[in-house]
Amino acid sequence: MKLDIHVHSSFSNDGTVSPEDILKYAMKIKLDGIAITDHNEIKGALKLWKDNKSRNDFVVIPGMEISSEKGHILALGIKDSVPRDLSPEETIEKITELGGLPIAPHPFRFWSGLGKESVKKSGFKAIEVLNSRSLKKENKKADRLAEELGCGKTGGSDCHSLTHLGNAYTIIENPVFDIDDIIDEIRKKRTKGQGKSRSPLETPRYAASCVYLWLKRGMKRI
Repeated sequence: MKLDIHVHSSFSNDGTVSPEDILKYAMKIKLDGIAITDHNEIKGALKLWKDNKSRNDFVVIPGMEISSEKGHILALGIKDSVPRDLSPEETIEKITELGGLPIAPHPFRFWSGLGKESVKKSGFKAIEVLNSRSLKKENKKADRLAEELGCGKTGGSDCHSLTHLGNAYTIIENPVFDIDDIIDEIRKKRTKGQGKSRSPLETPRYAASCVYLWLKRGMKRI
């Protein structure tokens, strides 16, 4: 079972595609599910989940990518918004109270990764070990950190357009289409991240895009 659980839609300030078009394309490329995890916004994820929660052939997981004061945190399986700019510990507490799973995404990414010490201190139960917009060496470091801390492992494309959707994903060996069961599989370390990392050749374009979006936001971080 392949799930891309780190997907940005047009409800993110740097996303380009509607949640509905993401769903159509995800099914076309034979994914079994997606999590819409927009930056500090849950409206698009909730609408897509509500419109598709009766499906038994594809799972839509509502979520967010939240900007804590130290870096980004994925929230999987929540149905209410979590405020930005809290400490990682406070952010994790809010996610857990809402019945969701906090995941440390791209922990070694410059600007938006939490870094090793913050991940260790905050008590995550899952770490994103394959992010298609991170370099291979960053993903390998994330995998080693997950092994060191005994965390569950996930993968996600971190896509902001259809071009990269499904480039990285979470594998679940036993097919489950209930969100709580999926979260339980991750917590129990019965999942793994697979897919492609960002190649060095893609880095200049990636860096230029990041700087452009940063300037467009008025030099504010996501």
